[in-house]
Amino acid sequence: MQRRPDVYLELALTALRKTSAFMGQRSLADYLKDDFCQAAIERELEIAGDALGQLRKQVPEVFARIPDGPVIVAFRNVLAHGYASLDHTTVYEAATGKAPALLEVLEQLLSEFPDP
Repeated sequence: MQRRPDVYLELALTALRKTSAFMGQRSLADYLKDDFCQAAIERELEIAGDALGQLRKQVPEVFARIPDGPVIVAFRNVLAHGYASLDHTTVYEAATGKAPALLEVLEQLLSEFPDP
């Protein structure tokens, strides 16, 4: 069953908003000391990446408009399957540096779809 693109965009946006809320104003040092925050951030980034991976399969023309979309999906795969190689500093940088910009792109894309 194919879903509308806005469903995937909304799933990713919700996860990225949670990422921002969970991260708050934590420094890298604070983040590295907080196992619960690390787990929450990793899970939300995984959800966002999975939603975008589904978007890529279902509606590739929308996915193509997401800068670094393939990198985001690949990062999701590291989060989901690459625990041995997971670098918490990279996760922190993704959550604090990359996620806010991605959130803006996804909000713009979502605004192009009419309410159901």
